Amino acid sequence: MPSIEKKIIKNKPFFYLSEQVRIAGKNKKIQVYVGRSIPNDLSLHYTRLSQKEREFIAQHEAAMFRPERTIQTDILQWLEDYRVLWKYALAQKSPEEQERLWRRFLIAFIFESNAIEGSRLSQKEVESIVRKQYIKKSLGRKEILEVRNAIRAFEFIRSAQFQLNERSLIRLHALVTRGLGVQQGFKKRQIIVNNKRTTPPGHVRASLSGLASWWRAEQKTKRHPLFFAADFHSRFELIHPFEDGNGRVGRLLFVWMMMQKGYPPLLFRYRNRRSYFGALNQADEGRTQKWYWLCVRVYKDTARWLLTL
Repeated sequence: MPSIEKKIIKNKPFFYLSEQVRIAGKNKKIQVYVGRSIPNDLSLHYTRLSQKEREFIAQHEAAMFRPERTIQTDILQWLEDYRVLWKYALAQKSPEEQERLWRRFLIAFIFESNAIEGSRLSQKEVESIVRKQYIKKSLGRKEILEVRNAIRAFEFIRSAQFQLNERSLIRLHALVTRGLGVQQGFKKRQIIVNNKRTTPPGHVRASLSGLASWWRAEQKTKRHPLFFAADFHSRFELIHPFEDGNGRVGRLLFVWMMMQKGYPPLLFRYRNRRSYFGALNQADEGRTQKWYWLCVRVYKDTARWLLTL
């Protein structure tokens, strides 16, 4: 995150807003001068530094990312533009303001993700549960529990306790499905999704271990994080490691992966449910273009919305 740096030149203090930008495995410092003293309002200087970082990345994009076969190179640039804008937006918020922002995202995420899986709660009803406000007696116990479970699951992926390993995945699934009558742990029977056989129960553990190893290896490449997170999501859903709750767990993992790399999270909306499942279906068959472009669009739409909060 950007920080204030003080320099003494000829026994006089000079203050700069500085940031480290990682290019080809090396940190490069960028900075803007803010004055002989630190002003109360740094917003203009954050804007200047943000612009400087985006221009710097544009100059070094080829050294940072390898091109995607079905994605134009200029798309990678504005993916990074939104990452930088997101970083500087968060940097200017107090911890309390950041938590309010994440609560707004959480409400929308729970509403959309649960609606994709069939929940009938409105976003206003989800908000009432999240904010512990009055809950209508007519709301179903199961749907209320799904929201409360999602809150705990989201808190888990934001904590340092979550790691991409078998133990954390099983715990995350347990949080999502707690009290819903869903079998805990990995599935014990074959499950067919959209007329496709998912990974057999006896191969789930090895498949997930291989997927986690692949994810760690991908981080060492020059591939853009959005696209290897997208690949992880589609592969995870095809493995379908649990009896139920795979979609909700998978979308939480997508959020976690983007957050880990400093990118804004993705919010797949219920109104795009058919596009979401259709694109995943094609990705299962090795046709990833539609899936990648959906993720690009969702990333852009989510980032634009978050930057207004």
